[in-house]
Amino acid sequence: MFKLNLWPKSRILNARRYKRIRAAYLVKYHVNGKAGPTITNARDVSAGGLRFWTEEKLNESSVLNISVYVPPLDRAVDAVAEVLRIRRAKKGLVYYVGVCFLDLRQEDKEAINEFAEALSRDKEAKVVIDHADIVIRRK
Repeated sequence: MFKLNLWPKSRILNARRYKRIRAAYLVKYHVNGKAGPTITNARDVSAGGLRFWTEEKLNESSVLNISVYVPPLDRAVDAVAEVLRIRRAKKGLVYYVGVCFLDLRQEDKEAINEFAEALSRDKEAKVVIDHADIVIRRK
């Protein structure tokens, strides 16, 4: 008789390659074929991708040009990303979009990952953002 050792469901769901930084960093994205960029805020960022909110319903597998201002790095990180999932918020006014980076400079990936790892090791660390830096754009 064989025994199956399955991982607990919660462990599988939370298995991630990179640690995430939960912070409302400024995000600018542009969908190919659309007029101009959209400015919004991230929900979380990692070296593998990010999650942000938008009022625009994007299509899964859309390719975006993204720029994320990461204050600890004191600069914007530019990347090409693919939309993996889009979920409507509970109140239905915005969508949460999860993207993975397709093209991100290696030094940016390493810098984001090092910062996220440092935050995860220090349980008392908090990411503080000046609300003056957060932009909410309404149509």
